[in-house]
Amino acid sequence: RRVYAKHVDLLLYLPVVSQHSSEVIDFEVSLVSAGTHARHRLKVNYNQAGVVAKLPASIFTKTLPTVENRMMVGITGHARTEGRFYTQLRPELDLEIPLCFHSTVDRNSCAAIHILEDLVAIKGATFTNWETYVTREMAEDMVELLAGLHAHFYDDPRFETDFKWVAQFTRWFMGGVTKLHVDKSTERALTEGAHVIPDRLLARRDEIWPATMAALKIHQELPETFLHSDVHIGNWYQTDKGRMGLCDWQCAGRGHWSRDLSYAISGALTIDDRRAWEEDLVRRYLARFAEVSGHTFGFNETWTYYRQQMFHALLNWTPTLCPSEFLPAAMQTEEMSLSMVERMTAAIDDLASLDSF
Repeated sequence: RRVYAKHVDLLLYLPVVSQHSSEVIDFEVSLVSAGTHARHRLKVNYNQAGVVAKLPASIFTKTLPTVENRMMVGITGHARTEGRFYTQLRPELDLEIPLCFHSTVDRNSCAAIHILEDLVAIKGATFTNWETYVTREMAEDMVELLAGLHAHFYDDPRFETDFKWVAQFTRWFMGGVTKLHVDKSTERALTEGAHVIPDRLLARRDEIWPATMAALKIHQELPETFLHSDVHIGNWYQTDKGRMGLCDWQCAGRGHWSRDLSYAISGALTIDDRRAWEEDLVRRYLARFAEVSGHTFGFNETWTYYRQQMFHALLNWTPTLCPSEFLPAAMQTEEMSLSMVERMTAAIDDLASLDSF
């Protein structure tokens, strides 16, 4: 039967409740935010069976209620990707990542809903943003989480079977070029953001896109793992115990692990802190990766990958600053976009990334 937007949160919550023969006797819905998704918090009261079963009294939903939402997230397959991550891969991970109670996507209408644990109610979470100061302890926790994720799925044969739906980074990248013209957005962003880009790098701007293409090589030739792929600081949170967690998995894919590592470090830290801590953070990542998977990588080769993947970190933000006509006009604020471009181009310049190939 047809499910209307005003009913979708409650109706799709029923699979969680029915597992325990419990009943919802009352609920309250409040809007948390409305952007690429609509996010709501549901306060739920149960009958005694639900109380005994310890069903969550507060849950969080991500939905696509409007045509605009569905064109942006539903048609692209991002909602389906996030739902599959939460239901198929997330259960294997003992990491600080939200739990998902239920997820469904309607292929005909592109409507979607993910029902998640309420991180604020359950874990006292604070969501970070581009103005959050990330301490060294926070940064260490972030790279250890990424190492745990990447190590668990490193060179996993299920990418050819059960997880074949996980998009390869190269395919995602080339789709951005052919369909969204991200190469042209990058060229425009180098002009619009010139005042925050190091002069030395700006003088070699014609080399930036060829280097971005060259950085695809490791994704095509080396073993893949599961990538979050959009690890900017706005997609992280900190629990009341100080643990860093990672949410918003709609851009997930598979490729070389250095993509997430370069992106997270360059985007989260101030330029001075990144300069001071990045070598230690990369070594910490490698140690955790080896601990989880048994696979070891030399620091020198890793450092080369880290330098090269800064171009793909920047690629997430040049189209955000200067979107083509095929992208939403305001995916993030101009201030945030400029801050990310400034941090990432500083990293490219500091690390001599243009000369790393």
